[in-house]
Amino acid sequence: MKQHFWASLISFCSILIIGALGGSDTSGRNRQDFVDSGARLLQLQGEANHNLYKALRGHRDIRRHDRAGACNYGYGDCSGDRDGDNGRKNHHRCTPGKLTIRKEWRFLSKAERRKYIEAVYCLQSKPSLFTEKEAPGSKNLFDSFTVVHITKTQFIHGNFNFLAWHRYFVWAYEKALKEECGYRGVSPYWEWGYDVHDPQKSAVFDGSPYSLGSNGAPLAEREPTYRLLPPPPLPPTGGRSFPAGTGGGCVMFGPFSDLTSNLGPVAMPGGDINNPLRYNPRCLMRDMNPYIGQHYNAFNWSTWTIEESKDIDGFQSRLAGAPGSQDQRDFPLNFFGVHGGGHTFLGGMTGQHSDFYSSPQEPAFFLHHGQIDRLWSIWQWLDIEERRDAIYGTLTLANIPPTRNGTLDDIIDVGPLAPPLPVRDIMSTIDGPFCYLYQ
Repeated sequence: MKQHFWASLISFCSILIIGALGGSDTSGRNRQDFVDSGARLLQLQGEANHNLYKALRGHRDIRRHDRAGACNYGYGDCSGDRDGDNGRKNHHRCTPGKLTIRKEWRFLSKAERRKYIEAVYCLQSKPSLFTEKEAPGSKNLFDSFTVVHITKTQFIHGNFNFLAWHRYFVWAYEKALKEECGYRGVSPYWEWGYDVHDPQKSAVFDGSPYSLGSNGAPLAEREPTYRLLPPPPLPPTGGRSFPAGTGGGCVMFGPFSDLTSNLGPVAMPGGDINNPLRYNPRCLMRDMNPYIGQHYNAFNWSTWTIEESKDIDGFQSRLAGAPGSQDQRDFPLNFFGVHGGGHTFLGGMTGQHSDFYSSPQEPAFFLHHGQIDRLWSIWQWLDIEERRDAIYGTLTLANIPPTRNGTLDDIIDVGPLAPPLPVRDIMSTIDGPFCYLYQ
């Protein structure tokens, strides 16, 4: 079925959702149930998608400036569409007919899930983009994404381009799946809210052939709690103690139980911050922690992150804890936000997903950051005129070392994975190289 039909259907369903849910009695306990069930988040997504599709149908380009040169990168249709706002030649026009739909993992068909899994395995069979001298631990194309993330970590977290950089990074991964491995689907995402109580029964992690594999094997001996400290370059003070997770060892069965992780850890026990690209082959480990999921990734946290944030500083602060933010009101309560929560919910004390630097060694990383991008997209499209180009922060993690504020003209660099682009070209899911929405 054609994409433009689905886009039209989504727009229509969005209106129905807004009307049906908007009339609910959401006071008191009913209001809390409405949030806790995920219904309010679904309503917000419906409103955002309605606004997005309305912009597409009106052929209205939210940004009003030239995007010269990006056509050379091979993005979209360069045949000579005109920008309706300024009459300039537009390198790429996202239209309802071109719009792709990013779905949550459990709403993909089994065949779609298998195609995605097979494409990820395919990336692991392709040559690395780095030489042995450049990155001794990068043995394949899948590892190349981790190398880029490791080398950029202190310039893509807790700063102005955290959201934009990872949006482009996930897109580059999807591009590699398609161009290198013949994948014909789109990037799925992981809605943590469905899984916070029993992640091992999740369609994402139940270990079936249509999942991303199982939990890690339970450790025979472990402390009942562990302390999580901030990663370098943040000072190793403070932190917080959490109950132990439910796994900790190698993924037991299902897809990626046979994965060899070649890089990291960097900022976890056993890591080497001074030799971050060393070759360190081992199994993929997971340590699912429902306590962390329930306290940081339940539907109410995602909804709160969107609804309580009136500016980008507040949004980033709630989303990622953002210790470098000016908005510290919720940081003690939120600690590391849904972003850090999602990493530790799956990775726990031992898993690759918990390592601040080398977390893309976990295949679920890209679904997790798809969800992060989804929340940002929802927040943006609820007030696109004010929020499309909203950025906040400096060039470095928590402004260590001190640097200037970032701008829309700064360059997003993902190394050899995709061409560099200015931040302004990455601020909308229907502009620059992008043409997608979340369902």
